Amino acid sequence: MKKLFIPGTVFIFAVFAVFTAACSSTATSRTSDDSTVAATANNAPTEANSTTNVERAFKMDFKSEPGSIQAGQPATLAFTVKDKQGGVVKDLQIVHEKPMHLLVVSKDLAEFYHIHPEQSADGSYRVEHTFPNGGEYKLYADFTPKDAVQVVEQVDIKVSGAERAKVPLVADAKLEKTVDNLRVVMKPDGEIKAANELMLNFAAFDAASGKPATDLQNYLGELAHFVIISEDMKDFVHAHPMSKGEHDKSGKIDDHKADGHKHSTMEGAVTKPSASEVAAHTAFPRAGLYKVWAQFQRGGKVITVPFVVNSGGSQKADVKAANVPEGAIKITVSANGYEPTSIPVRKGETVKLAFYRADSDNCGGEVVFSKQNIKKKLPVGETVLIELTPEAAGDIAFTCGMEMYKGKLVVSEN
Repeated sequence: MKKLFIPGTVFIFAVFAVFTAACSSTATSRTSDDSTVAATANNAPTEANSTTNVERAFKMDFKSEPGSIQAGQPATLAFTVKDKQGGVVKDLQIVHEKPMHLLVVSKDLAEFYHIHPEQSADGSYRVEHTFPNGGEYKLYADFTPKDAVQVVEQVDIKVSGAERAKVPLVADAKLEKTVDNLRVVMKPDGEIKAANELMLNFAAFDAASGKPATDLQNYLGELAHFVIISEDMKDFVHAHPMSKGEHDKSGKIDDHKADGHKHSTMEGAVTKPSASEVAAHTAFPRAGLYKVWAQFQRGGKVITVPFVVNSGGSQKADVKAANVPEGAIKITVSANGYEPTSIPVRKGETVKLAFYRADSDNCGGEVVFSKQNIKKKLPVGETVLIELTPEAAGDIAFTCGMEMYKGKLVVSEN
């Protein structure tokens, strides 16, 4: 559901994460200390706090039925997305096979549920869920309105009933876990530290035989899903995978079907033995503890494998000012997407595009011109130049690696 970091508001994957090489998505969100509304789940709709500050183009009302959620008893969670004028937004994009992804997480990060509200007649999105324990939970609602960027809204709720003992969050000494006969080894390709972009590589094995697990099934159109949340729950990343062959460092765009699966498809299983190694491109925005949930499907069952890592380094990375050469067109990459999104150019004239990504609070770590076979990494604080000479009138599209941010060159004859 897509790899989006957004200070004070929506992977808008998020963070997804978010993310994101050619097709890993990362939706990332970040909230400030006072930006999340605490709701005790009453019948009056509660306006959730968005993870983007783009003039609040969309907002979300939340309510539960019954109003007071009790542990061990089913409750309906209802979300109504509204536009700036207050109108109900009924047409959400289908992203990874669902219009809305809901991540339910306990305050100590010990409980994690990935569920999917469905649209009802009044336009709201509803799902029934039973909380096993009382206590505090946070809801992350991840959705993408039509012709808009991804949004991640956060709601705090209190569940009545007996609370279990809190589970302390401790970094794993060894990044290897076995759940339901699936052994997963996580191998970062770089140091896990604040604002450092890196690949999280995951290798899956059958625990009984020790052989690579080549029987992974597509879950929501992907071979895996990854959610990353900081200990204080302010940072949220929703990332999606690439197979081993998809994230080569040459800058070339690989064939996404090379391992037998398609990305963001409606298919439930791969057509031949699946890749047993997948990766997610992401970044940890601040120093501190983070929990990573890797989700796989095998034998029709979704298996969630948790890891805890410590992101070291300073709270904020040093960021260089944009260095835009004379004659180049600056394109800023942020949680709002590309600015500008549409650039007029002329046929036959070379255009220089200067992409500048000021922070990691977004999923724009890569820009892709698919028809031109151009793919460039966009490190935080660096200016990346791309030169093109349009040969025909029309539009030349470019996107982020997860295809959540979109822009275009509008080529005219003269």
